[in-house]
Amino acid sequence: MLEKSKKFAFYFLVILLSSFIFKEISDYLDKQKFLENLRYTDNTLENFYIVSKSNQTYILKGSKMIDKKDEYFIENPVLQYFGEKGSFTLTSEKGLYNNENKTAKFYENVSFQSKDVQMKTEYITIDTQKKLAYNDLPTTVSSKNMITTGKNLFLDFDKEVLKLDNVNTQIRGRND
Repeated sequence: MLEKSKKFAFYFLVILLSSFIFKEISDYLDKQKFLENLRYTDNTLENFYIVSKSNQTYILKGSKMIDKKDEYFIENPVLQYFGEKGSFTLTSEKGLYNNENKTAKFYENVSFQSKDVQMKTEYITIDTQKKLAYNDLPTTVSSKNMITTGKNLFLDFDKEVLKLDNVNTQIRGRND
């Protein structure tokens, strides 16, 4: 009888150990499936402030930045530039930076302000490598004595050239 008890205990332990091993294998496989299906959500920064300094300074602020692989979506961006040739501030409601082709797009109530010039449009693309800005929408450029409206903005930052098509300019001044 003792022999049967020992056999029973041995088989019971083997079955218990086997079921434990199969349970661990099953849990491991379930975890692997879970890890395969796990996707990280988009990285998000809220109320951010980024500074880049060299011989010129760029400051980018915004209420939210969402990282989606090679693109950064920005809510309420404020871009400030301080360099040897001057400074400017660019604001809009939304922005998009493409890290692959190094372009920044600002849209919805875009405003560009420097010491002497203000510019307003609904959309602008900036090629940060070539230092160009352009759009194909109506744009208003104004200064103390002038308001210019036009379309198809092209701005070369290095050459300090601004071009517009279909231009209408109003010059304000005194009649002496």
